[in-house]
Amino acid sequence: GTVLVFLDSHCEVNEMWLQPLLTPIREDRRTVVCPVIDIISADTLTYSSSPVVRGGFNWGLHFKWDLVPLSELEGPEGATAPIKSPTMAGGLFAMDREYFNELGQYDSGMDIWGGENLEISFRIWMCGGRLLIIPCSRVGHIFRKRRPYGSPGGQDTMAHNSLRLAHVW
Repeated sequence: GTVLVFLDSHCEVNEMWLQPLLTPIREDRRTVVCPVIDIISADTLTYSSSPVVRGGFNWGLHFKWDLVPLSELEGPEGATAPIKSPTMAGGLFAMDREYFNELGQYDSGMDIWGGENLEISFRIWMCGGRLLIIPCSRVGHIFRKRRPYGSPGGQDTMAHNSLRLAHVW
């Protein structure tokens, strides 16, 4: 297909979740879109709605969620308008296949897990794209309490990837 959709294996989609993601990409192929990520309990599998948030990061180059200011939700489209986001969580997004290839796909210098979401977010913005959260698209995600796997030799892949991100950009 012309659009790639990335979803972690531990996600549950809702009805009509895909259509709102495809529209902004059709309007501008350099738009990368993310659904609102709802929470599925790792213990009980209970599904809970999340507030509308956008991605951010701290000085340690770790991803974090930031609340969207109310002033940005009060436009003509109200709470259904796409929200510009500096970064994305990384495991749930859609983008034009050719644009993904033009950007260089994922950075092959990243190891296993951590930081790849910030790296591709920075690349999207710095290479003429835009990153949006689409409130009309909601996908549930199981958030684990800890990382479920290790890395070769016990390496801190998050630190490695964050350092790579800083050096590359």
